Amino acid sequence: MGYYPDSRTPAHAPGASPEDIRGSIRVHQEGLLQYAAKVWGAEHRLSGKVLDVGCGLGGGSLFWAQEYGADVTAVTNAPEHAPIVEGFAREAGVGGKVRSLVCDANRLSVDDGPYDAAVAIESSGYFNRPQWFQRLADLIRPGGSVCIEEVFTTRPGGADVWAEYFYCKPVPVREYVQAAEAAGFALVDEVDVTAETAPFWEESAAWTKAVLDTDDSLSAVERRNMRISLLANQAQGAEWRAGGLTLGFLRFEKK
Repeated sequence: MGYYPDSRTPAHAPGASPEDIRGSIRVHQEGLLQYAAKVWGAEHRLSGKVLDVGCGLGGGSLFWAQEYGADVTAVTNAPEHAPIVEGFAREAGVGGKVRSLVCDANRLSVDDGPYDAAVAIESSGYFNRPQWFQRLADLIRPGGSVCIEEVFTTRPGGADVWAEYFYCKPVPVREYVQAAEAAGFALVDEVDVTAETAPFWEESAAWTKAVLDTDDSLSAVERRNMRISLLANQAQGAEWRAGGLTLGFLRFEKK
């Protein structure tokens, strides 16, 4: 997702090229991490030993290491991603601050804890949350944080729209709270940024349409997939505006 502080102002000019739109998306995606850092007090809580759970290709891991000096363990369940994360870390000059760990988030087992914090950026929806929090209870120090940025649902229709495309069914915030409390964590911060992230879907759809309109090299299969993506982006945006899906930052503390 991306963070758009002034959600009433178009992020890119009409008729912008795919490259320009992609550049705008990237700026606002980093803006989301910058806002997360502010909300979570990263200078205090994400500057020590950090677990980045569901790290993808490592963007968040690099951010915490570069901006806050964190020693990050980047957790992925995709073996092919691990060398990519470590390669990006070397390119960014933080090769000694980021290491990858290939494992299932629900079966985390690391031997260099305890950790000061765990972070999950748009990944926790794929986890067995009760099991995940129970594992984190053994890895996070007392007073440490679990910081989550995720999509949540307020009605069944919203969950279905999300799951049809992302194969991940979001749940209400209360299900996170219940799982966390059972493992000894308490919710201490909750920030809703649904309005500030809504333009992301407009930009993502605009990029997809611009590629379809300008790239003659796309195969028939690629065009079909991109049209499906375009429809999905439009459906997500509609559900966002209708209030069926929300985006929030949660922070739990270990008691």
